[in-house]
Amino acid sequence: MGTPDFAVPSLKLLANNHNVLCAFSQPARPNGRGMKIKDSPVEKAAKDLNIQTLTPSSLKNDDVFSNFKELNPDIVVVVAYGLILPEKYLKIPKFGCINGHASLLPRWRGAAPIQRAIEAGDKKTGSCIMLMEKGMDTGPVILSRSIDIYQSDNAQRIHDKLSNITAEILIDAIKGYTIGNIDPVPQKEIGIKYANKIEKTEAEIDWEEGSKEIYNKIRAFDPFPGTFTFLHNNLIKIVSSRLGNNTHESEPGTIIEVGKKIIVACGKQTTLEIVSLQKPGKKIISAIEFLNGTKIMIGEKFGSRE
Repeated sequence: MGTPDFAVPSLKLLANNHNVLCAFSQPARPNGRGMKIKDSPVEKAAKDLNIQTLTPSSLKNDDVFSNFKELNPDIVVVVAYGLILPEKYLKIPKFGCINGHASLLPRWRGAAPIQRAIEAGDKKTGSCIMLMEKGMDTGPVILSRSIDIYQSDNAQRIHDKLSNITAEILIDAIKGYTIGNIDPVPQKEIGIKYANKIEKTEAEIDWEEGSKEIYNKIRAFDPFPGTFTFLHNNLIKIVSSRLGNNTHESEPGTIIEVGKKIIVACGKQTTLEIVSLQKPGKKIISAIEFLNGTKIMIGEKFGSRE
């Protein structure tokens, strides 16, 4: 049971190692510039593998549950499915339902663990395979693996790394758990943190924050939903940045250096260098390319809409 790109390596590796009876995925939806109806990445991958697919919009329907029961699975694997499994589903498989989750539980339970880990400045993250129970991401952990978060990492890079790691440890987790070599370990009560869904309203940069907080948010929200600010009353997407070394006495958002670089004053007397940016409907460009086409002066402010 999965929907986005993140879950595809898990499906493929499971199909190589086990008899996958069926792939559940969210229904095909309008996607891309033309808003054409497209199968989810998991549904497309399942069809390529000649695996039966089911795409209910809800799991609360009695017919859907009947179809699920008829499959009589030994185990159900859930990776980024996007629908909550009602409790009655968890009781059907012989070995229960297991979930591949992109965090080191109990830190970052919930919808956006990758983005929240980067945004918080975490040095490590990872993947956990847990036994599912009624609560969201609360079940005992069968297996986990951690990775470092480097300053050069954005959400896309961590997504791709954890997508593959989740697939790899799923195979070991299923084997060890089903033959009784691995006992799931209950999650600790301390260190619980929830990764709330990313809202587009969070994407505007608040220059009153310190440069480190802004830098982490830019990485965390790349590529989605992206971070933005305003200049000359125009929206500008900030794609990547670098922490500045200098301090300042300027108002946050003030441009304090232009030329070969764009350096912006942030809160806590810190500074941020803008490395790449994007105007609406245009391609991503470097700061130098931006300065070649847009006249900005020291003392002007990002974030201003006057």
